[in-house]
Amino acid sequence: MTKSARIQEKIIEILADGNYHTVQEIKSFLRKAGISDYSEGQFSGSLNTLLRNQSIQKMDRGIYKIKQNWGGKDFMKTCFVVSPIGETDSEIRSNADKLFKYIISPVCESCGFEPVRVDQINDSDSITQTIIDKLLSSELVIADISGHNPNVFFEMGYRKCTDKPIIHLKKKGETIPFDVNTVRTFEYDLTYLDNVEETKKRLEQTIGTFSFENKTNALGQDEENNKQLFFQSILTMLYQIQDSITELKEQINKKDTETIQAIMQTSLNNAQKEESTDVVMMKTLLPELIKNPKLFQNLMQFAEMTNKPKKQ
Repeated sequence: MTKSARIQEKIIEILADGNYHTVQEIKSFLRKAGISDYSEGQFSGSLNTLLRNQSIQKMDRGIYKIKQNWGGKDFMKTCFVVSPIGETDSEIRSNADKLFKYIISPVCESCGFEPVRVDQINDSDSITQTIIDKLLSSELVIADISGHNPNVFFEMGYRKCTDKPIIHLKKKGETIPFDVNTVRTFEYDLTYLDNVEETKKRLEQTIGTFSFENKTNALGQDEENNKQLFFQSILTMLYQIQDSITELKEQINKKDTETIQAIMQTSLNNAQKEESTDVVMMKTLLPELIKNPKLFQNLMQFAEMTNKPKKQ
């Protein structure tokens, strides 16, 4: 077997997982397989041969994947998960693991994606290079901006520059920094099962608005992008309306008790203001008169004498 043939064989082997792979990842795989004494011309020639015979596809500059249905197989797309990970046994790691397990993984499985987080990747390259490669090559990125982690915001910005699909998440109750508060973000609450199901539903519907096909025609690409942006904007507006209604209901429910109490207190205050001096006096004297019947009798006699008409 010639060297070029061996290179082609190993390129097919690494791409056979169905994921996007960068040139750096392919070369790293070749080194692990003991193939390193090749020229750039041999490497480029091997890629071009595989492209010509339609064994592989070029998805972007320096990014390749196996040809869809190559060898009769369908391959899952990749969803790269960006989130604060934290140290083992930390609260941050616990939240990241639960989010990955209970929300992101089920959604990816439902939509035909393989979820990947950087700490789950075994690669000899630097972590930074691995992250950049995945941000470039993955069909979808889901980013959790909870905790305002600087690395997450950097990776969000890098992905945004690729003009490829990205979805943002945050823990319920957390604020969004002013410079990114216009970015549509889905809230999640891992302590509330109904919220988990609602978040999963929204993610699935949002992923359904994206197009992950590789377009070769520029006009077709523009049309597809416009269509995708239209459906995303409609879905975003619908969710904003739904969230506004939910928030309004919560505020109304919260203020119901306060409003009723305020009305009752106002009514009591008004009733007290409307009482005459005689009524107030009787409320004060009556308990004492009941305790002392003789005093009550003397008071009645005094009242009778006071009310007798005077003789002319």
